[in-house]
Amino acid sequence: MKQMKWYDRLQYGSMLLMAAAMPVGWRVGLWTAMMLALASLVKLFVERKAGNPSLDRGLCVVLWLPVAYVLLCALSLLYSSDVATGWQVVLRKAVLLIFPLCFLLTNTAYLTSRYLRGLGYALLTSLVGVMLFCIVRALVNVGDGMAFSTAFSETYFDARHHSYTALFILVALVFVYSELCRHWGELRGWLRGALLAILPLLALYVVIVNSRAGILVLLFLAVAALAHQAIAYRRWWQTGVLLVLLAGAFVGMVTFMPEQRGRFEYMVRNMQEGNEDVRVTIAGAAMQSVSGHLLLGNGVGDYRAELVRQYANAEFEEGTQEGFNAHNQYVETLLATGLVGLAVLLVWLLWPLVVALRRRHSARLYILMAGAVVMLSLLFESMLERQMGLLFIGYVLSVIPLILSKEENNFGGMQKS
Repeated sequence: MKQMKWYDRLQYGSMLLMAAAMPVGWRVGLWTAMMLALASLVKLFVERKAGNPSLDRGLCVVLWLPVAYVLLCALSLLYSSDVATGWQVVLRKAVLLIFPLCFLLTNTAYLTSRYLRGLGYALLTSLVGVMLFCIVRALVNVGDGMAFSTAFSETYFDARHHSYTALFILVALVFVYSELCRHWGELRGWLRGALLAILPLLALYVVIVNSRAGILVLLFLAVAALAHQAIAYRRWWQTGVLLVLLAGAFVGMVTFMPEQRGRFEYMVRNMQEGNEDVRVTIAGAAMQSVSGHLLLGNGVGDYRAELVRQYANAEFEEGTQEGFNAHNQYVETLLATGLVGLAVLLVWLLWPLVVALRRRHSARLYILMAGAVVMLSLLFESMLERQMGLLFIGYVLSVIPLILSKEENNFGGMQKS
C-alpha cells in the first residue's frame, strides 16, 4: 500500500475493514460502511474529479442497478397507504447506495488484482477468527459440564441467524477454492496448506450452524467443484477420491449430527404425511397477496400487512403472530414492487455473471460461483430485508465489477502484480 496515495489508502483500508467486520456483526459492518462512504467523499474532494474511468459503460450499469432497485422501492411509496412503514423499509435498503456510488464517483484504478484478492483474505481471516472463537467457547462449555453435542449445536455454537452466517461462509469457501485453483503455483507452501485445511473446516462450520439452505448450497458447490476438477483439469481419479470423501462426510453428518438430520427428516416427514411445510404455506399466502398487483406489487409500505392478512385467511397462526416475511427474496420483491422490481433484481444479480462469461475473464470461476451462492441463498431467505444481508450482498456485488474492470492478464493465473 506504500505506492498508493493517502486517500486511496484511506478508501482501501475502509474496504478491508468492512470485509473483516461484516461476519462479526451488522452494526460493526454498518459503521465500517459509513467509514467507506466518508473515505470516498474525502477522496472525491481531494481529487476534485467525479467518475470512475477504470469502469466501462457495461460495468457502470451493474453498479447503477442497486441504485435503481432502491429508487423503485421509494417510488412504490406513491401507491402505499402506510407511508411511515414504507419509509422505514426504504431507509433500511438505502445502505445499498453506499457501495455503487463510492465506486461510480471515485477512481478505483489503483486497485490491482493483489489488493482485490486482499479483500477476500480479510473476509476469510475474520470468519476463521469467529469460528475459532466459537470452537474455544464450545470447548469451555464442555469443560464446564455441557454435553459435547449441545455445546456444538446451532443454539450454543453460533446463535446468529444461520442463513446469513452460512452465506458469509459459503462466499469465503468460494474464494478459497478459487485461490487454490487459480494461484496454486504462486502460493507459498504454508499458505497453500492453510487454505487446504480451511476448506473442510468452513464446510463443517456451515453444517454446524444448521442452515438447511446453507447445507443444500454447500452440496451444490461440492458437486460443481468436482465437475470443475474433472472437466477443466481432467483429474478423474482425484475427483473420484473427493467424491468418496464427500459421501463419507455426508454419512458422518447423518450419523453423528442428529440436530442437522432432524431438520431434513421433519421436512421429508411432512411431505410423506401430506402436511404442508411452513414455507409452502408462506408461498401460497404470498401468491394470494400479489394477486391483482402483479406488475407493480403492493408497495413497500403495505405488502407485509397484506401478507399477514393472507396468513390469517389461511389460518396460519404462527405466521400471523410473528409477521413472517416471505422467506424468499424474489417473492418478497414481487410482493413489494411487482414484476418490475423483480426484473431489476434479477438483472442486478445476473449481469456480472454474463459479463464474466462474455469476456472469458480469468476470475470468472470466483464470480460465477459467488454469484450462484448469492442467488441460491436468496431462494431460501429474504436477505435484502435485513442489514446483515443488505451490507454483505451489496458489498460483494459491488466489488465484482471492480474485479471485472481489470484486464484478464492482470487478474489471472500466475500474474503477481
